[in-house]
Amino acid sequence: MAGAHPAPAPVTWSGVEAVYASAYRDLLRVAYVLTGSGAAAEDVVHDVFCRVGPRMAELDNPAAYLRVAVVNQCRSIHRRLARAPRVGVPEAVLDGRLVELQDALRTLNERQRTAIVLRYLCDLPDDEIADLIGCRPGTVRTLIHRGLADLRAVIK
Repeated sequence: MAGAHPAPAPVTWSGVEAVYASAYRDLLRVAYVLTGSGAAAEDVVHDVFCRVGPRMAELDNPAAYLRVAVVNQCRSIHRRLARAPRVGVPEAVLDGRLVELQDALRTLNERQRTAIVLRYLCDLPDDEIADLIGCRPGTVRTLIHRGLADLRAVIK
């Protein structure tokens, strides 16, 4: 029959449950610290899992891929918020232990904050952080060094 389209292939979510169970909480912590919002963090992680879930079985390292996607989504949110007008909305706290860290990290610029979060919350090496934020490994070391110095001044 002319004009007939084949039925789309069914979407499979094989392997998602295991990755979700092992990576969700860590991804949520990273997103929370980078966005400063529990609701935004949950949205970011949920959206990333929804986008990546059907392709999860094809990925060599799903946890790393998801981490990159979460960091990139958080960066997109920061760019969007920088252009949007500020509106005060009460915020629910995701994890009380992260509140002080998140407040201190807000004093840093986005690149310093991202480098520090990826180093200390995700235990990533300089090379991977550099790939994620689009710079050289030496720049990552500088961002972390200066960011930690700034944090020390804020935390005292």
